Amino acid sequence: MKNRNFLKCLWVTLALFFVSTNAFAHNLWLNPGNHYPEVGETVDIVIGWGHEYVESRTDQEVKEETVKDISAVDPDGNIVELERKSPSLFQLKIDKPGVYLVTAEIKPGIFTTTPEGRKWANKKEVQHPLKCTAYNIIAKTLIVAGKNDRNLSAPTGQPIEVIPLKDPSNLKKGDSLPIRVLFEGKPLAGISLNAKYAGYDKETSGDGHGHGPGVKHFPVETITDDHGEATITPETSGHWIIMLSHRTPYPDTETCDEYMYNAAFTFEIK
Repeated sequence: MKNRNFLKCLWVTLALFFVSTNAFAHNLWLNPGNHYPEVGETVDIVIGWGHEYVESRTDQEVKEETVKDISAVDPDGNIVELERKSPSLFQLKIDKPGVYLVTAEIKPGIFTTTPEGRKWANKKEVQHPLKCTAYNIIAKTLIVAGKNDRNLSAPTGQPIEVIPLKDPSNLKKGDSLPIRVLFEGKPLAGISLNAKYAGYDKETSGDGHGHGPGVKHFPVETITDDHGEATITPETSGHWIIMLSHRTPYPDTETCDEYMYNAAFTFEIK
């Protein structure tokens, strides 16, 4: 009996550890073929999905039915629909100078971890719930057309959003990109931000095999200040991603425990 109780407690502990460290670690991001086009061009935009921001910027193929929405706000503040060419490929016609803010999200969902594993249901719908998370996974990128930064720092209304405060098209490696993070339209203080360039996970240190205490997972790690602002300093040129995750209590704890917002913002340093 003691051994059985010990094993049960051990399993619950391990399950809770899994929930806190690995629960739904997927991210969504956007891959424009050209972040800085001229007016009149058509830009391909691929939806990235998965765990790793690899050199190709495509980790896993996103399923068509998974995507809830993808759209852009043009330099005049108007919403522009993108043309779908495949489940993950869209096109945006650039017809005026300024900044196009492109956003995407997958369909929100909910899951509960139990001693038997993860269930795609809330706590009331499963037996022996350990922890429940309602998730919202979103992405944002920017396209600066005609070397014009009009509408650069306009919010798009995402529940959690990275706002660039400086035009990245003018930056070189080693220059700083100031940003602001909004949650429900208000500055979010004390949120951790991680940034890396495409393919960074292929670089290893320590044991040389991509794991162990010597590995640094993000070349840039910072936290927003009291105004929700932080500075990202890319040390290399190329495609970059800023990732953040924010959790808030679920209003009905008998149904679920928390909301989780995973967000990613992509840009390019030439």
